[in-house]
Amino acid sequence: MAIRMEERERLTGVSDRLLDLYLNLLREIWEVVSALIGESVLSLLFRLAIQKAGEKYGFLGLLKVTEEGIWMEGLGEYRTVTPSEIHRGFQGLINHLFNLFSALTEGVISREVFPKVFPKLREAERILSQK
Repeated sequence: MAIRMEERERLTGVSDRLLDLYLNLLREIWEVVSALIGESVLSLLFRLAIQKAGEKYGFLGLLKVTEEGIWMEGLGEYRTVTPSEIHRGFQGLINHLFNLFSALTEGVISREVFPKVFPKLREAERILSQK
């Protein structure tokens, strides 16, 4: 069953909003955590989390990480991914990051970052429910 043009445009808008929300959230996480453990260690943790989550959600491989931060390449590639898949993929990535943070610092980082993450995850759920 083909998706009508209006439906496709609406879903693309939802995908774009989710991508913006999650990329901004990852950048907020970067700011907070890099001050605690440094950019080198954090970039390694991000790469590990992206690699792990990317096994299931291949589009996450388009995220690039250096010691300067995180960004997306090939935004057009995301256009083929449904909003639900984008949401699940980024949730998986954040989950892996929190697991790594907890293993490294016994929850210290998670306690610092969680208050920033939880409202954004709720916002993503709200955006997704409006599609």
